Amino acid sequence: MTQNAYAPAVANRTRDISPLRCAASAWMDGESLHASAVRYRRFLLLEAPGPWGSSAFDERHMDPEVARELSARAKAADVHVLLIRRPGRHPSAAKDAGPRVMAWAFADTTTQRVLWGAWRTPQDLLSLDLTADVPGEANAVGPQRLALVCTNGKRDQCCALRGRPVAAAIAAATDWDTWECSHLGGHRFAATMMLLPTGDMYGWLDQDTSLDVLRRFDAGQIATAHYRGRAGQPAPVQAALHAAAVRLGEFRRDALRVSAARPAPEQAGGDGSSDTGGLWEVEVIHRTGPGTAVAYRVVVAAGQVEPRLLSCSDRSPKAETLYETLSFSPVEPAPALAGYPSSL
Repeated sequence: MTQNAYAPAVANRTRDISPLRCAASAWMDGESLHASAVRYRRFLLLEAPGPWGSSAFDERHMDPEVARELSARAKAADVHVLLIRRPGRHPSAAKDAGPRVMAWAFADTTTQRVLWGAWRTPQDLLSLDLTADVPGEANAVGPQRLALVCTNGKRDQCCALRGRPVAAAIAAATDWDTWECSHLGGHRFAATMMLLPTGDMYGWLDQDTSLDVLRRFDAGQIATAHYRGRAGQPAPVQAALHAAAVRLGEFRRDALRVSAARPAPEQAGGDGSSDTGGLWEVEVIHRTGPGTAVAYRVVVAAGQVEPRLLSCSDRSPKAETLYETLSFSPVEPAPALAGYPSSL
């Protein structure tokens, strides 16, 4: 699968975008956004109105000691912390304003559930056990369809410039519980969005395409041209699922599932270098009808492209890994219908 393959909705890359920031540059270069979803399966969302810094743990909303402790706990529990706020203007809070009740949410893409709680001071957050299934006094009484759009301009200007109009459009035109959020990764794919609790991630959105993506999602479809993958799935799995969806013309959300993923033996011509190594063999199950399925073996190869600036704030080029599909073939007999949560 070549870098530009299977992206009909983004084939026309002649938009008048000025100045040429990281998202515009990646778009014009034809960079692929597939298999770029974040690795986390669990997310702690902290409501934090007002301006943000470059990190969820900056000193605008919590003192340094609390920030360091919460950051360490989140890292140990493999939980990604995101700040959230409602779309719109975000004036700084008055210095003499007292503590206000703010929401926190804990989303798990495995259980596909969102738990809600409340906090007044940053110290309240230290009472959360991030290793537990229910981290604190929380319940599932609250929105279970969240659309998070990255608008963190302090981290990358593209996210703010492109993300804010998208968040406002979704909030105005859909019934999704819509939030602006801090860093989702993939600045150059702005505007970026994650849907919770499924963890499906999208990029290169504007007001119109974001609404189309959500309409398709609600209809049980995946808009592949904007689809980055599902949070928590390994990148080779994301790449294999994308390849299968395109080759089979299958865009139903629950039609494809992975039953196994493992490093593959080196293929003919491979020398194990960073350009040709990193081979993965992924078995994908295609649900063709009630109780019927066909299995496919997908071999994908990881390779690094030439280092480039991946963010407006980058000071030096960075290398990234892209996946190419080397083979796609049916497997007989089909294995059991089990494995990673479905991605498409």
